[in-house]
Amino acid sequence: MAIKYFEYYRGNLENGFETIYGKKVQDHAFILTRKNDATLPNIDIADESVDFSRKRQQIITKDFKLRRFENAWQDVTFQWENIDRHLNELITEWQPEYREIKAGPTDEWGLFVQYDDVDKLQRYVGANAYPDNFDLFVNWLTGFSRGKIR
Repeated sequence: MAIKYFEYYRGNLENGFETIYGKKVQDHAFILTRKNDATLPNIDIADESVDFSRKRQQIITKDFKLRRFENAWQDVTFQWENIDRHLNELITEWQPEYREIKAGPTDEWGLFVQYDDVDKLQRYVGANAYPDNFDLFVNWLTGFSRGKIR
């Protein structure tokens, strides 16, 4: 099962949500990071027009929807196979939902994964509760948004 795209978010209504998207399109792949500062809107990663690559730079610059993200993406074409493999390794044991009631702000998170050969979107969500390897997953994935390509 090859990953077509994924979307990961974490945050809350008070502080906003950071979102990391990844997508493979034909001969290239990209990671797009939306920080929780609300300067960028959410984007529908499933939309076929959401496509970032060096070849499409002129299109990105002129397209109103895409140009706002012009500095928020990075090319991960050569890393995509490893991203696909490692993400699947990390989420193998995850349950669809994790919930815990606690005082204070809620820490919401979610991961949506669409595979090439599966019609249904895989969803993993949580509020104040996490899979055992969640910190490992977050550190690995957010490393891309900090420019650490592994």
